[in-house]
Amino acid sequence: MTRALLIVLVLAVVAGAVSDVRAGEPTDQLRSEIEQVYRITQSSTPTRASDVTSTEILDRMFDWSRMSRAALRRHWETRTPEERAEFTTLFAALFRRAYVSRIHLVDASKFQYLGDRIDGDRATVKTKVSTKRGSTLDVDYAVRLAEGQRWRVEDVLVERISLLDNYREQFDAFLARQSFDALLQKLRAAGK
Repeated sequence: MTRALLIVLVLAVVAGAVSDVRAGEPTDQLRSEIEQVYRITQSSTPTRASDVTSTEILDRMFDWSRMSRAALRRHWETRTPEERAEFTTLFAALFRRAYVSRIHLVDASKFQYLGDRIDGDRATVKTKVSTKRGSTLDVDYAVRLAEGQRWRVEDVLVERISLLDNYREQFDAFLARQSFDALLQKLRAAGK
């Protein structure tokens, strides 16, 4: 076997192995969704239609059910299916508002996608975000391949601090003092 033929065969095997791993797929998908949300939210006059469109994109991007369960952790199992459903809806609305409000602070021209690390059906997409004030932040998206079809965000880590852990601590502290109904009322009020 000639050396050239051996090199061609090795390259073919390597290329085949790389495509099976889906290298870059989580990053590519997330980049597309983040850029869509950024374009929509940066319009000079937001409309009801742009709000609906950004909500649809964020609902595809984030796994609200898993995030809600993780945010409540030990309190989740004691909730009824109706309470879980309402909490998930309210938590998703809260997270969406927080995410969109922060996106206005980002300088999109300096947003960097640093790649991803895939481990089975989970991955971490690493980004570096520059703010309009000139500071930079490491923002990592913890994603999971849902039903083998699309990567969905389960957590966002800003400078290695989990936003879900932050919410969980706040909910735990609140529920140590007040009832779950009071938490739902507070989340309903925050959405008005």
